[in-house]
Amino acid sequence: MSLTGSVFLDGMAVVTVAAFVVLVLLWPSLAGRGPRKMAARAGMLLGVNALVLLTAATQLNAQFLFFADWTDLRGAFGGAATSTALNRGIKASQATTRKVGGAAASAASTLPALPPGSVSASGVISFTVKGPVSGIAGTVVVQLPPGYTEPGNALVRYPVLEAFQGYPGDPKSWIDGMNLGGIAAHQAAMKRMRPALVVSPQVEIPAGVDTECVNGSAGSPQLETWLAQDVPNWVTHTFRVQTNRASWAAIGLSAGGWCAAMVAMLHPAQYAAAIGMGGYFRPEFGPFYYPYPPGGRLADRYDLVALSRRNPPPVAIWLQTSHADPVSYNSSAAFLRAAKPPLAVNAMILQNAGHRVSLWQGLLPGSLTWLGANVPGFKAAP
Repeated sequence: MSLTGSVFLDGMAVVTVAAFVVLVLLWPSLAGRGPRKMAARAGMLLGVNALVLLTAATQLNAQFLFFADWTDLRGAFGGAATSTALNRGIKASQATTRKVGGAAASAASTLPALPPGSVSASGVISFTVKGPVSGIAGTVVVQLPPGYTEPGNALVRYPVLEAFQGYPGDPKSWIDGMNLGGIAAHQAAMKRMRPALVVSPQVEIPAGVDTECVNGSAGSPQLETWLAQDVPNWVTHTFRVQTNRASWAAIGLSAGGWCAAMVAMLHPAQYAAAIGMGGYFRPEFGPFYYPYPPGGRLADRYDLVALSRRNPPPVAIWLQTSHADPVSYNSSAAFLRAAKPPLAVNAMILQNAGHRVSLWQGLLPGSLTWLGANVPGFKAAP
């Protein structure tokens, strides 16, 4: 019996309704103040409420596929999901060291002081940034690496991890929910990567809209420009960071995994690598947002499967997907089939896994270790 199949879901609904009917029929006979009757009433109420909550949870799981099947559910409570590793194209270390032409953010001769009192104990600062190229104003949350403000590190320049949240989400999803800055700091302390600046920009502009991080037709928000040009240029003019492509990587989960792959593949002069968890390789818009007509120039631009087949850039992609994840698997499988040099793809394909944050939290340390091992700007100093 499938965890998300109609037999199980309908069965749960029938059991819940039946329990409610039984409660209504038996309630008069349970009237009274005796301890047994009071306990019976309480037990039946708790049972019906538990069934209602369980039915709602199974329906939500079927819609959003947090757990793909019973094996995935068992794995979430202590088991390990079976996985397959696939590599396509060239080695990641070769792709990230290639020279690439094109525009990228440049360093400023002088940097502004950080806003007084803005740095929390965790190094998290929130800014409102106006992009001069895109015309977009949005929130950018930054987490400084440990020691950034110490005088002894005044000349140190750091690599940058630009993080993209899923939908719905907010710029603090990677910092609060995924603890990206904390895990990156731990990996750096273990000499698995270099300390990095985490930058998490707002992608839902207008608020609440599943923009898929793309530029729309004339008159629509230019999200790709905001994320891949305005934000990096603001970062290099605000913080002590490296500007070479081998010191910039994108990371994202679900819709943010698409965004990370998109900005890296379309802007290889800016980013050498991308990490995508449960992401995909063609935009998946919601029913109420159509930034450009199908079949046009922009539709072609944002088909990363076709790009990897036609003119793949020299970037390294680490991706995770699952056979049981309908959000991610189909386009990820097509992307893997199409990938060829000079693109480098390292894939972790799980056999039974859903589409959930708890899964990606467990994969984050390993993905950052991959980043430190294959992207020169993130490699730990000896």
